[in-house]
Amino acid sequence: MDYIKRMRAMIGHERMQAVGASVVVHRDGKVLLQKRRDNGCWTTHGGCVEMGETTEQAARRELREETGLTAGALELIGVFSGQEMFYTYPNGDQVSIVDVGFLCEDFSGQGLDQTDETTELRWFDFKDLPANISPPCRPALERGREMLRARRAETCEFEIRAIEGDLRAQTDDLIAAGWGGYSLVSRGVLHDCRDYPGLVAIAGGKVIGYLLHNIVGDECEILVLESLCENCGVGGALITAVTEMARAAGCRRIWLVTSNDNTHAIRFYQRRGMALCAVHLHAMDEARRLKPQIPATGNDGLPIDHEIEFEVVL
Repeated sequence: MDYIKRMRAMIGHERMQAVGASVVVHRDGKVLLQKRRDNGCWTTHGGCVEMGETTEQAARRELREETGLTAGALELIGVFSGQEMFYTYPNGDQVSIVDVGFLCEDFSGQGLDQTDETTELRWFDFKDLPANISPPCRPALERGREMLRARRAETCEFEIRAIEGDLRAQTDDLIAAGWGGYSLVSRGVLHDCRDYPGLVAIAGGKVIGYLLHNIVGDECEILVLESLCENCGVGGALITAVTEMARAAGCRRIWLVTSNDNTHAIRFYQRRGMALCAVHLHAMDEARRLKPQIPATGNDGLPIDHEIEFEVVL
């Protein structure tokens, strides 16, 4: 930083070359981003390489300073340069950044809520990244996302099975951990997930996705659908399997509800050919009466107020 200050003293705000190192921190399909104090944008973690440092040393140092996390293994994402890496800081300093990006999935430590440079740390689903990402961070972030997507597509082979035997206990435990207990609420009805049949996606003997359903008359309700392997086709395979099962059982309709904050699911269901058929305003008030553990806010800080109903007619 002393070197940068000396250079700025000589050239003022003119554009200068700067070598930096950045870290994309990934866990379970989510990326950890920080919100900068100077421009209010979300960024990955990194900064300038100091004299005598390697780029990997700089990446580890910056990650620790900005997040409190200690990196284990780092994997090179790529080197990014050119006009897309031109940037002007809020104080007017212009730079042409050469960024060496790393992927970190092996880390330890307690994250810092804020630092002198940042106001917030937050995990984001790779499919729901915030709009205001600082431009110089985008190339490494996008390349990292593509690396992870390709890796999952190559390695994730799974099969769909009915939930029975040992799979029942595995699924029940996953639901309890991910949904705040065994109970779910839909359209003012409290359901105990342990009482309902369903389907699971299995890879290497492990449950990587599950779907519970409830057939009443000629309608099949999807009570819960969860994929634990992003971009592997698990959710789509489970929808296909339950559709075949419902059609064989003589059902004329498959339906489900999700909360208004679940924007990822809302997009997913529409891509799968399900139509938005109803919006149940303030339905979550009754849901919280039945299940008080339901939080007031959800994804992206949105208030959880309404139920969105989707259907497909068979």
